[in-house]
Amino acid sequence: VYPGATSGDPSQQGAAVRYGLLDTSVLVAEEGAWPLFTHRFPEYLYVSPITLAELEARVLSARDEHTRTRRQQTLDLVAGMTVLEINEQVASCWSSLLVQLAALGRRLDANHLWTAAIAHAYGVALVTTDTDLIALADLDGPLVISV
Repeated sequence: VYPGATSGDPSQQGAAVRYGLLDTSVLVAEEGAWPLFTHRFPEYLYVSPITLAELEARVLSARDEHTRTRRQQTLDLVAGMTVLEINEQVASCWSSLLVQLAALGRRLDANHLWTAAIAHAYGVALVTTDTDLIALADLDGPLVISV
């Protein structure tokens, strides 16, 4: 489904828009068959441990078998993708983004902040359908691609 989803090394990137970190919202949108602007997707796509956890929580919280199966298929879809891990550089980016947001009177929930920090630390775009991430617009943070 995602071109280049299992290949490519983000540390060896050329232009940032060739590489993107999928926010959970993109996968949930696809699961719900909501329209996505897939032409905006970078060539190489990655996921974060945050997205894996959120997707698994959705599977575990499903109230019926049909929903559980559909959500498990979404989780299975990303199983072979490269996961951009949390490390010291990500932690530093998280702190920086938190302080920048606070200085402007803005907030992001913890998972969005971690996802943005991962994208920023690895130098990849953050691919999302979530309008909350507009809060990052004029910060020293990741490029946000709205799909």
